[in-house]
Amino acid sequence: MGKNSKQQQQGSKSQRDEESNPLVNNPYSSTGGQEPTLGPYHPINLIQRSSILGGCVYGLHRWGVYEKVMHSPLVRHEWFKVGLAASIAILFIKMYVEMYAGKLRGEEVSYKNFPKSTHATIALLILSSIAFHVAIWPAYGMNSIVVMTMIGWGILLQLSLLLPTYIQNITGVVLLTFFLQEYA
Repeated sequence: MGKNSKQQQQGSKSQRDEESNPLVNNPYSSTGGQEPTLGPYHPINLIQRSSILGGCVYGLHRWGVYEKVMHSPLVRHEWFKVGLAASIAILFIKMYVEMYAGKLRGEEVSYKNFPKSTHATIALLILSSIAFHVAIWPAYGMNSIVVMTMIGWGILLQLSLLLPTYIQNITGVVLLTFFLQEYA
């Protein structure tokens, strides 16, 4: 009995150490997960993501991207609508896979289980990227690459790393609905 209680104490102690340790193993690192990295909600990661997000929002505001997209005759609005439609389709596929199949039906969300959804999403990402670039190129020229990087990497990716899935989906529907109403 003494031996078992010592093992249980050691087991619970190592469990506490793992829970309090902010470092986690990253299986995608070049060393195969041997080097511990900071967890996704570590304060350093949160500050970095929030700084990138804030900087990109500020940059887009300074360049007047929203006003130009909404009112400039230089923006190719037909192409912009194609990009918007592809973005809405991406959001619906994302919601189906994550919320319906993942949460409600309890399926594991992976490429193995959803290859067609993955391929459709990749095709729609390419379509929306090309459409948005073509749409804003006359207004921004080479800077359209920077604008789209600020939107894709600086806003969308950072928000997806900061927010849980259900908040991402709700926010996506609300913002796309608002933008559609404003754009129409």
